[in-house]
Amino acid sequence: MKAIILFFCILFSGFSLYAQPGSYISVKQHTEVLENGKKISNDVDLFFDNNKHTITKYYHASTEFVMVSNALGEIKTYYPATNEVGYKQMSELSSKRNLIYYFANNLTDHLGLAEEGFNLVSNTYENQFYVTLWKAPSILKGIETVKMVFDNGLPVYSEYQANKKKILKKIYYTNYKDFSQFRLPLKIIEISYLPTGDSIINRTLFSNVKVSSLADNKYFNFKIPDNAKPFGANKSK
Repeated sequence: MKAIILFFCILFSGFSLYAQPGSYISVKQHTEVLENGKKISNDVDLFFDNNKHTITKYYHASTEFVMVSNALGEIKTYYPATNEVGYKQMSELSSKRNLIYYFANNLTDHLGLAEEGFNLVSNTYENQFYVTLWKAPSILKGIETVKMVFDNGLPVYSEYQANKKKILKKIYYTNYKDFSQFRLPLKIIEISYLPTGDSIINRTLFSNVKVSSLADNKYFNFKIPDNAKPFGANKSK
């Protein structure tokens, strides 16, 4: 009898542990932008709290700063060197519109297109690839449709079209890695085509991805000092 009780204790203990997924995700993000023959790079430490739906980014720049965003698109940018803080709100910068949010929550069937008002108009198979076509909302000028291509259930390609003959942007999602709860592309290449015939290439690389059930980094609970001054206040003096 004791052996049976012990068995069920271990069994339900295992279920309990499994039911506590890692809600705290940290990742190093390296971005390179190539435009007009010039390359601009930046490095960011990103911390996503999937419980509060907040994203905190620490930017490694000549002037270091920390940016905190929430689901409402409220943005706080803190500059440690001057103890200044800036505020703004943009729905486009909501934490729920960040790719990390979509992949961490396995919302990869449209990567936010539905929230932006796009409507699914077709879904077909092209060889082993599953292809969906989304029609842009009327208020969104310049874009007619977005084509998404999936391989084994994961998005590998997106194409923004002004019409059938004019492509505005191509996005490639590659180097997927499994993190038990979700899979994340460690390389994303975005090519934007300009009216001039030139293009802008944006390459994003993710590394050192960590998933934890504990907020084991100070940036998960980052708090802007109460005595921080509004950004630009020092210059006005």
